[in-house]
Amino acid sequence: MTSTNKRGVWSGLAAALTVLCVPGFGAEENPVSYYNDVRPVMQRACQGCHQPAAKMGGLVLTSYAEIVKGGQRGPVFKEGSPAESSLIGHLTGEKDPRMPMGQDPLPAEEIELFRRWVQEGAKDDTPESAKGPKIPDQPPVYQQPPVISGLAYSPDGSLLAVGGFKEILLHKSDGSGIVARLLGKSDRLNWLGFTPDGKTLVAIGGAPASFGELQVWDVESRQLSRSLMVGSDTLFGGSLSADGRYVCFGTSDNTVRVVEVASGEELFKAGHHEDWVLGTVFGIDDERIVSVGRDRAAKLANAKTGTFIENVNLLRDQLYAVARHPRRDYVLVGGKDRVPYLYMMDRPAALVVADDSTLVRKYEEQAGVVQALAFSPDGNRIAVGGVSNEVPVYDTESGERVATCAAPGRGVFAVVFHPTGERLAIGGFEGRLRICDTTSGKVVKEFVPVPLEEPALTH
Repeated sequence: MTSTNKRGVWSGLAAALTVLCVPGFGAEENPVSYYNDVRPVMQRACQGCHQPAAKMGGLVLTSYAEIVKGGQRGPVFKEGSPAESSLIGHLTGEKDPRMPMGQDPLPAEEIELFRRWVQEGAKDDTPESAKGPKIPDQPPVYQQPPVISGLAYSPDGSLLAVGGFKEILLHKSDGSGIVARLLGKSDRLNWLGFTPDGKTLVAIGGAPASFGELQVWDVESRQLSRSLMVGSDTLFGGSLSADGRYVCFGTSDNTVRVVEVASGEELFKAGHHEDWVLGTVFGIDDERIVSVGRDRAAKLANAKTGTFIENVNLLRDQLYAVARHPRRDYVLVGGKDRVPYLYMMDRPAALVVADDSTLVRKYEEQAGVVQALAFSPDGNRIAVGGVSNEVPVYDTESGERVATCAAPGRGVFAVVFHPTGERLAIGGFEGRLRICDTTSGKVVKEFVPVPLEEPALTH
């Protein structure tokens, strides 16, 4: 072979290799993936403004379903037509304002991903495993009782709602039997509350390091009206407004959220705390909220806007529970230092610096950390639960202990008075429910609130 022929062969091989190595040559491009290609860009560049708490332009981009809903100006894309899709126009700057607003434009290759995704039909390829938790088809089977951290009596006193594993169990209020089992997504429910008319049951919970959830149930039909996923960790310390329109709760991202019960719309997300928020309560007129958390503070905020007003308490130690007097704007707080404190929500002069000028009374030191607090319906008594083998009941005004309910186990996480004030329901770590007489402290009913199945014998 001559040198000229050799050069020709090598040139042909080089050209062929060049074609094979250039993307797009010799093979068709893979379709753009919403889940793997588009979604990560939206998370990084778009969701700061277009998420439920902000919802700029009425547009939420945190899930495919929300993207399809569009915003105040309608849908943001038309399948197969990038030129008719406002999403592409805002990214390229052909439409005002250019997105992401206030940031550098997306790189050309990322805009091209969005354009191709729309051109290819804007399909959702989110794996089933990534679409979040599912509601079970059948009630869970228990071989041991679950921890109880959510309890609520219906306003008419006929029902006692108990948080279980992926369900709420509705019991007859005297503990004589289960009325219904309401299946949901949350592994654990940390708070339950009935609206004042008794028609709606609201639950706060989730799964640790996975998701938070707000559940809204129609009590008569036993149907789930709404399941709202919030954040990536369990929710805490719910409270309903006096009219039942709004629910507030705390999160592990150090925020207080307020959500409209009927619509699921988030009114605001307030970030005044420096650590997890574990308890919240509305004031009597629904104009203010007090929240407590691991940053030791009881913080007062505007319930309509989330604007911080002032600190209520002198900072001592982490706070785990808060309850509001049913007739006054007094709040009872407690936590790691084992002492329940009663504070006024108002002081003569507003101070951002925390002090004890609004302290009404402090009660006796408990045997363990305070985890749960409750006022009787008339406000004359309080119950204190925690890491102890008893739940004391105190006279609110005098601070005198008037009854002691036995609560053996490794911790009480939920206490709630019956609407008559004559009974107190207690639940906690060991998963047993106790109903006590609030005058004598005697346990009138004790039971496991879930059906237990004997473990299979192994040979």
